[in-house]
Amino acid sequence: LENPVFHRPSSNNEQASRLVQHTPSRMVQSNDVVNLVTFFDEWTRCIGSGYQRDSLYRHGKFDACTAQWNDIKTAFKAKATSDPDEAQKLIATTYYKQNLGSDLSVSPTAGAIWDLKEKPGWDTEEAQ
Repeated sequence: LENPVFHRPSSNNEQASRLVQHTPSRMVQSNDVVNLVTFFDEWTRCIGSGYQRDSLYRHGKFDACTAQWNDIKTAFKAKATSDPDEAQKLIATTYYKQNLGSDLSVSPTAGAIWDLKEKPGWDTEEAQ
């Protein structure tokens, strides 16, 4: 007798095999258009202990990271979109693009922790 715990019916294996055969090998949009890693990085940063400690200290509560999780879902949707312009529009609606990213003027810490300058300190005439 075979142990029923370790025995898997062949029908499940066949179903898995068919699923692998029909799954596309890559997403529609390239990483230049939609980079999923950016959104996973932001989510893992948010759920990390350091960020949660800072959130508790600054705001008195833990961050649920809902915005970052929604960004991941939007990024997957954009990644699977066939039109690159539509994918860019979807990415532009994310919390990351609207509040973080490389634009320091929308940083959540600008004004709260540090003052945003029009010109950086190293880009003054006095420094030359």
